Amino acid sequence: MSMSRFASVAALAAGMTGLSASGQTLTTELVAGGFIRPIFVAHAPGDTERIFVIEQIGVNDTCCTGAIKTVDLETGAILGTLLEQTVSPFNIEQGLLGLAFHPNFQENGLLYINYTGLTMPGGSRSATYVDEFCISDEDPNTVDPMSRRPIFSIEQPRNNHNSGWLGFGPNDGYLYITLGDGGGANDPEDRAQNLADPLGSILRIDVDGDDFPADPAQNYAVPPSNPFVGVSGAAPEIWVYGVRNPYRGGFDTNGDMFFGDVGQNRLEEVNFIPAGSGGGMNFGWDCYEGTRVVGAEPNTCEKMDVTFPIFEYDSTMVACSVIGGNVYRGGEIPGLDGTYFFGDFCSSQFWGLRVAPDGSIISNIEYTSDLAGPETSTPVGFGNDAMGNVYICSFSGNVSRIVGVAPTSCNAADIAEPFGTHDIADVVAFLQLFGAMDPASDLAAPMGEFDIADVVTFLQLFGEGCPK
Repeated sequence: MSMSRFASVAALAAGMTGLSASGQTLTTELVAGGFIRPIFVAHAPGDTERIFVIEQIGVNDTCCTGAIKTVDLETGAILGTLLEQTVSPFNIEQGLLGLAFHPNFQENGLLYINYTGLTMPGGSRSATYVDEFCISDEDPNTVDPMSRRPIFSIEQPRNNHNSGWLGFGPNDGYLYITLGDGGGANDPEDRAQNLADPLGSILRIDVDGDDFPADPAQNYAVPPSNPFVGVSGAAPEIWVYGVRNPYRGGFDTNGDMFFGDVGQNRLEEVNFIPAGSGGGMNFGWDCYEGTRVVGAEPNTCEKMDVTFPIFEYDSTMVACSVIGGNVYRGGEIPGLDGTYFFGDFCSSQFWGLRVAPDGSIISNIEYTSDLAGPETSTPVGFGNDAMGNVYICSFSGNVSRIVGVAPTSCNAADIAEPFGTHDIADVVAFLQLFGAMDPASDLAAPMGEFDIADVVTFLQLFGEGCPK
């Protein structure tokens, strides 16, 4: 092919208009199945080969036991049971609920669980417990059961709104614990607005200290920078308050925190605490449900200093229970970097939010058509691996990973990456194929002859562009 012919085709292509790029599409791939009520995926710092899946509750000869399974990321095989924990059996919201690995796990082997258990054998009352374990010296896929150390506990007045998420702050290394308001409709004891009561709050504690050396059941310190340290009558562990049932929390790698809060019967909400916050925010419950006043004394409620959710939606017969999720930092889908994924348990809907540092929404996209399906129906939890990929836990027993779908060629002129858009790379590729008399450039009759008809056809297809 002569240089003049090359120049002519290139010039025609450069002058065409109406070119468009198709958006990045998503799907999910099954990582592992057969779990019993999987509700959360966690990873150990620095471990890119495994994830850990919480099974909330199962039934065996002793009634009720939650478990954490170790999963090989490459094969999806169950490598072992990290631990089993007897849990209270009273409500679908109870069981083994949270898991977090110490920031220095690679050095100390420590991890922490959150579960509901009986306050006494055979009793009818339950409590939230946070315990520490150390990984076994003999098997890296299980803990040493003799290493259990109680960290924190609080009695639950009822058997719902237990919340149960755990997470270490990426910037401060402290452990955050979500606690619901103690259950019952409309927070009957007004616990969420009572700073003397840790229920209805998110706590922040230091597991590397001990402010209670005489109490073997409490092995933590209160960070001196907690917002209510020194406030008369306030529980110093409280980081933020005014929450109903914060299910569930999640940190971005920069320290931003997101959490869903399940509504009473009006609104489901997603809340945001920016990295570097000093805490102390009041998220409004039970004066506010989302941005709506629901308290018995509206005039008093409207005078409160409330941090409102960054996103809310109506609670209906279809969508009725927000499931807080995680931020995507996986790297394989650059266009989604920083997107916070979450869902709804009842409707199996999924959304992705991108937010500015102040919490204002940059974009809000519903991804239900991309992510919903038999393997992700009734989402009950999310999680990240060490690479930042996001996982979805389905109540039916599956754990799936959010992945990108590579765009495919939209027509015969879309012959070079990136597919889904026409650009100069397609022109160069066509000219190379045409010059080599490659069948891929033989676009028009008579077939087998490489002539101007093929060039014209290419230019026509190129000019049509790819569908938006």
